[in-house]
Amino acid sequence: MLNDFSWNMTGYIPKHQVNPHGDGIIPYVAERIFQLEPEPPAVDSLNEYILSALREKNLIYFSFFLHHYEPQLNKRIKDFLSVDGGDLYDTDRFIDIKLSCREQMLQKLMDYDLAKGAEYATYIFPFIRDAMLRFRMGEEKWSVSSLTNYKMVRSMAWLYHNTKDAVNEFSEKYNCDLALAEEYLKVVRGIRNQQPFYVTDEDGEETGEDVALVDSWNYTDILWNGIQAEKVQRAFEKLNYREQTLLEKRLAICMTCGRVSSWKDRPTFEELAVMFEGSTASGAIRF
Repeated sequence: MLNDFSWNMTGYIPKHQVNPHGDGIIPYVAERIFQLEPEPPAVDSLNEYILSALREKNLIYFSFFLHHYEPQLNKRIKDFLSVDGGDLYDTDRFIDIKLSCREQMLQKLMDYDLAKGAEYATYIFPFIRDAMLRFRMGEEKWSVSSLTNYKMVRSMAWLYHNTKDAVNEFSEKYNCDLALAEEYLKVVRGIRNQQPFYVTDEDGEETGEDVALVDSWNYTDILWNGIQAEKVQRAFEKLNYREQTLLEKRLAICMTCGRVSSWKDRPTFEELAVMFEGSTASGAIRF
């Protein structure tokens, strides 16, 4: 447990001070928040810092590692943002993502085993991507129960918008049955207009990094989402035309195609009342 570790940085200070009360953090500083002064002791391999941290239970060596690894981490975050469509100049978000990656690297430090043949930088590579995906998952309007399901939904979204038969291709690619592939497609159709996540398949198709491939799926979550959607649809169909229209317009959703519009543009209760002659705003609210 990291509780047994110390993190004594005596003798070292951040090379670039971050002033939270200033006019914002400039990109130059955002890309150098892990830089130390004076320069950490030289080693032949960055992995020596990690091994020293584990051996001496002192995370100062982890900070030494970050000092040298930061340029690589910056590049990964920039690559992620360039595909993600994020603002490369939003330094606050850039730092938030970087700190999320650092937290993930720390959490996985205790699991690192040199005997398995990989240096720490190689070992931590997929976990850094998970940290960035998890950060984005928390930002988006739609959500699923786990990062694994999030990856699978994004993978289906790309297939849905770039292939002729998404269900069969998904089933063949991930060796799952057609029923499960259909459930993923239902989820995608329900959220496709809330976030432009399907523009590029950064999770696999274009990079060759098949991060969405897993050995198992959470069948319960996916099937439960489908069951709940069917219940909502059945309840909606029991409403009369007037009730259906009021509900769709107020919630800014089309129950036929699943399109979700911006809530900023949805009609007010007063506007809904005008649409239905004889109704009042209070009546629309009661509905």
